[in-house]
Amino acid sequence: MTEPNKTIDFEKKLNALEKIVDDMESGSLSLEDSLKFFEDGIKITRECQQALKDAELKVETLTSGISTHEKSDADKT
Repeated sequence: MTEPNKTIDFEKKLNALEKIVDDMESGSLSLEDSLKFFEDGIKITRECQQALKDAELKVETLTSGISTHEKSDADKT
């Protein structure tokens, strides 16, 4: 089964990151606010990168036996 909460969390983080970028690009933030937004954006980016790495590892784990299984089936015929 998939983990819907992780997907929702990832989507929420991406949306938050997009809002941060939009706010920073608007040019209406003070220097202090810009630094805070930048810090938050870096944190969210790292969390998203980790989630993507975890997903990639899971896909690799799930598919690692496929080629081995297909080869053993071919050997039986």
